[in-house]
Amino acid sequence: MKKQKKQKQLGGTNREILVRPMRLVHPNSDLITCIYCEGSKRVGEFDREHVLPEAFGKFKDAPVLHDTVCKDCNQYFRNTVDNRLARGSLQGAVRYFRGIKPLRRFRDVDQKRVKLSARAPSQPTLRQAEFVGTPEGEGLAFTPGISYQSISSNTEQFISLETLERGGWKKSDDIDRQHPVILSYSDAHVLERIQQALAQLKLGVEILDTIDKTEAGQRVLVVVDAVIEDLLLYRAIAKIAFNYLAYTMGRDFALRPIFDRIRAFIRQGSSSNTFVRKRSPINIFGDREEAARRRGHIIALELAADGTTVVGFVEFFGVITYSVTLGMFGQLAIPISSGHYFDIVSTKVIPMDAIRPPPDLWIPR
Repeated sequence: MKKQKKQKQLGGTNREILVRPMRLVHPNSDLITCIYCEGSKRVGEFDREHVLPEAFGKFKDAPVLHDTVCKDCNQYFRNTVDNRLARGSLQGAVRYFRGIKPLRRFRDVDQKRVKLSARAPSQPTLRQAEFVGTPEGEGLAFTPGISYQSISSNTEQFISLETLERGGWKKSDDIDRQHPVILSYSDAHVLERIQQALAQLKLGVEILDTIDKTEAGQRVLVVVDAVIEDLLLYRAIAKIAFNYLAYTMGRDFALRPIFDRIRAFIRQGSSSNTFVRKRSPINIFGDREEAARRRGHIIALELAADGTTVVGFVEFFGVITYSVTLGMFGQLAIPISSGHYFDIVSTKVIPMDAIRPPPDLWIPR
């Protein structure tokens, strides 16, 4: 009888239901889904992922994703989009002038995409330059080599002495002989080496002009010419914004199908960019404190005024601000608004107030 009574109670409506919050996992509880490749993998197959790449500074309490980005995706991003952002962009070049990287390491940049030039007050044209270490500290030196007018590109090109001496330059027929070939050298010995290299190449051009050496200690104007727009760079910016979305809203939120398009753009790229746009800087600190934005980075997230579009904002050193369209909901009742300021001087990450109310009220707490 007791057994029958127990069965009746279990089959009736007098039941206790236990409700508690649970983390969404794969049916096999040992597996977690990566927010990029959406592969289901074990915990040991995931890396820590910094929302902002460490190449742009190491900060106290920096936002970090755990068990969110798999090792395969992390390695792929390091070799592609993160590398392009750090070594082949204007933002990456600014790191050396803000003290994040030593100036003497500027040679590590992708020199096809980032060029350093300088000129002394007495010189009419820019010359390729490089940072060097000296007993007095880091300084600037002009790179020895030749400058010439290119026929194919109709622009001035520079070939270093190092390239000339190792025979790595094969475009002597691209020299426009209607323009002078200009030598850049620091002393008579370097000048002799350049002339010997040119003689060995048998260029058959007349050196019509030379630039005399610039004295040590002389002040010069430094110019950085770098790429600010390309697909790989846009994917790197989008990745930072998407990382921040996952950090703010959680991995499961970032795995929603509404974010599949931006996920595919970051992971695989596409023939065109419809997600990332340059925009005017956000007035965060007010006119009296605008210098603060030049010493740090900003990453923010908001639900746009239309109530359906999730937008990220990424800014480096106050140089360029990007907006990133992450996804569009038919209707979203979840308030989304978050921001952080990365101060490279104090190495602190400061939470920011929401973008709305108006941006001029968005100040450090």
